[in-house]
Amino acid sequence: MLFKRQKDLERSEYIIRKADPSDARGIIICMQSVMDERIYLVGEYYLLTERGEQERIRSIEDLTLVCDRYGEIIGVITIQRGMYKKNRHTANLGIAIKSGHRNKGLGTRMIQEAINWCKGQGIKKLNLEVFSTNTGAIRAYEKVGFEIEGHRRGQFMINGEPVDDVFMTYYIQQ
Repeated sequence: MLFKRQKDLERSEYIIRKADPSDARGIIICMQSVMDERIYLVGEYYLLTERGEQERIRSIEDLTLVCDRYGEIIGVITIQRGMYKKNRHTANLGIAIKSGHRNKGLGTRMIQEAINWCKGQGIKKLNLEVFSTNTGAIRAYEKVGFEIEGHRRGQFMINGEPVDDVFMTYYIQQ
């Protein structure tokens, strides 16, 4: 993957690139920052250690992309391929973008790069889950081409309120 310096909607420069093991600490900081908001991700604490994150980055089966803005990791996207013969044609997408950097086109560009990688890997179906309350993300995913496949009603409790888990899928044309 060749990545060039790009600009967001506010003209700030950034690079979307494949993560390197040396990015592990920055990825953990980015992920924990989003988790600390308590409204976008299921987890409250990032479970991987720096070493565990480095091992995940080194995986040849999966992909981790980072959005690097002047040396700071402000966005992370992961693609985890199905582990079994029956689901090797699928992958799960996870994305986190730090507060202050959302709604600037970064997530859309990161997802587009991830889809391009999936095409090269023979992945035909890319899945994700999102809280029903994260309407901005749902609109962004739909803009890229994701479709809602289903809901698990009241799957999560956020601030004392039941929130649906929304399943979305992007079908990849080879």
